[in-house]
Amino acid sequence: MAKAYYAEVKQVAYFLRGLFIIGGLGIYFSIPGLHWGFFLGILFGSVILGEIFGGTWTRKRRREKMERKSAGTVGGVRRVSTTKAKSSAHNISAKTPMKKLSDAQILKANVRTLSGTDFERLMELYYIDQGYTVQRVGGSGDHEVDLILKGKEGYKIAVQCKRWKQDVGNDIVLRLKAGKQVHGCYDAWIVTTSNFTKAAKEGCR
Repeated sequence: MAKAYYAEVKQVAYFLRGLFIIGGLGIYFSIPGLHWGFFLGILFGSVILGEIFGGTWTRKRRREKMERKSAGTVGGVRRVSTTKAKSSAHNISAKTPMKKLSDAQILKANVRTLSGTDFERLMELYYIDQGYTVQRVGGSGDHEVDLILKGKEGYKIAVQCKRWKQDVGNDIVLRLKAGKQVHGCYDAWIVTTSNFTKAAKEGCR
């Protein structure tokens, strides 16, 4: 992810540098009799200004992107709020029939009435809508990893979905951290409709 960040900075810096050089040269050649030192000053100034503005713009853009994520990272596992997912599902209070639901039905259902599998599907639809490429894992030997997200930067995130009433314990957190390593993921998130036990919170530190 650091490489992607620096590549983005360089791209923006090159673009701004080009604009400054073109603008500076336009001013230099439009005013006859200017000393050649102004020409060198334009070149060096364009390089410096391009780097400064490019880095500033990129940092601001990435900071805004991180602030939009409704998650707080504790240790190696990120605890993710389901508030946005509930909003996407329109929070309709109606009983979900005990049959396989379509994507449209899942999006309209009350998140607390969904089965564990349908809750995973809801999270899959949500993260696809957020621009991630999503791989379903699940099943035996999943190491507590239900979804693997891949962002535009190329890094992978392991996600465990728990539509529980009881709090998520430290055993789930530890198994997910192991699953993150098994699947070669950069980060790990737990998405739950409940909360975390004290031991789970302390175990993440």
